[in-house]
Parts: sequence; C-alpha cells; structure tokens
Amino acid sequence: MKKKYVLFDFDGVIADTEESNSHYLGLALKEFGVELTEKDKQRLIGTHDQELLIEFLSRAPRKVTVEQLTRRRKELGNTYENGNIAPIPGIVPLIQGLRQSGVKTALVSSTATHLIIMGLNRMQMTDLFDVIVCGDMCAERKPDPECYLKAMGLLGAVPQECLVFEDSSVGIHAAKQAGIEVTAFTGSGNGQDVSEADYVVSSYEESKRVLI
Repeated sequence: MKKKYVLFDFDGVIADTEESNSHYLGLALKEFGVELTEKDKQRLIGTHDQELLIEFLSRAPRKVTVEQLTRRRKELGNTYENGNIAPIPGIVPLIQGLRQSGVKTALVSSTATHLIIMGLNRMQMTDLFDVIVCGDMCAERKPDPECYLKAMGLLGAVPQECLVFEDSSVGIHAAKQAGIEVTAFTGSGNGQDVSEADYVVSSYEESKRVLI
C-alpha cells in the first residue's frame, strides 16, 4: 500500500507517555484526596476530556475545581518537559525512511501544542514532520475528526492518500470519521480496543508490511 501522507498520533505512538502522564495526574489528584485507579488510567488514554477530570474530582472529600487541579498539575511538572521521554523503538527510522521516499508526514495529537513541541525538541524529532496539529489548535478534540481534517487540509491531502498510526480507540475513531485508513500500534501495551482499525501492528518493524 503506497500512501502519499502518513499521520501519527503522539502519545503511545511516537513516545510511550501514557504511564508517565497518569503518574503526574495521579500526584496532583492525590493531594486533593483522590486515588487514580487502573480503570481511570485506561479511560484517559487518547483523550483530554475535562468531564473525566470533573468525575474524578467528585470523589474528593472536599469540593475541588478543575482550575485548582490544573494549577497544581502545572506546579508538579509533566512528562514532556520534566519526565523521561524517548522515541518508541523503530519510530525514528520509520519516519526518516518515509520522508526519504517522498512521503509527507504529520503529527496529530490532542495534547497541547507547547507540550508536544517540548517533547519533540527533547527527542530531536521536530524536523521530522511537515505538519503538526495539536489539541489546542482545534475546537473539538478526538474522537471528533476535526484534527485529522485540519491536518489533511494543511497537507493538501485527501483521505484516500493518507494512513494514520494510532494507539487508542478514541484516536482510531477520529481518523476513521475523517475517512482515513488506520494502523493500530499496540506496542505500547495500553490494552485499548483497536477493532475499528484497518491494520494492527505490535512493532514498527512489523509496520513495513502495511506500508509497502
């Protein structure tokens, strides 16, 4: 399958950040008397849903606002600026190979722009993408398809020319709603439902069979 454009999610696809992200959120929630469960962590993967945070805070022994939680989270740090962050094995040579063959690449994430850019800078990957679309560049976040539609617009692409790499059910649904074929990457071990994807790979070495 030869595509002109390949689009990548960030968390769990470019870097395995989900556990670290949960750790930092858990630290902040714990200060307000809320324990982040394994089920909570699974529900957070691929999304930045404020309603989920409100739900978690409803378990606090005293009233806490999302603004208070957000402020404390910023004080405690984050994965992209402060944590151990590294490219998932095989992702850098995969993207480099695509670009050398004339394929354009995009990064499409629900995470805020300044965090994504910081993470890319720390991993020296910023120049590997023709287009970067982040959560705060869109009115709606995944599972809404807006971010993928915006990325295609910036690339000058149509869905049939594109392939997406995603790891979460939320992200896969967003790409499918935009009309794009999706390869589910399960190498991060997030245990997500990837049944809506067109292809499934557990490593980037394995992804070569999808891209040829």
